[in-house]
Amino acid sequence: MSMIDPATEHQAVTRLFELSRSGDIDNLEFSQLDALIYERLEQTYRVTSADLCNERVLAAE
Repeated sequence: MSMIDPATEHQAVTRLFELSRSGDIDNLEFSQLDALIYERLEQTYRVTSADLCNERVLAAE
């Protein structure tokens, strides 16, 4: 489990947003930031393997 400070987490989310917004998503930086943020979300919300089996994607109406 990696622990990073809140300021670094904020920078990571901000940078991921910038990359997403510019469409620059096919690179190592995006992949690493995406994985880092996803891991932190899983830790925060305590996602289990059982939860992953019940994943759903909501379609925009």
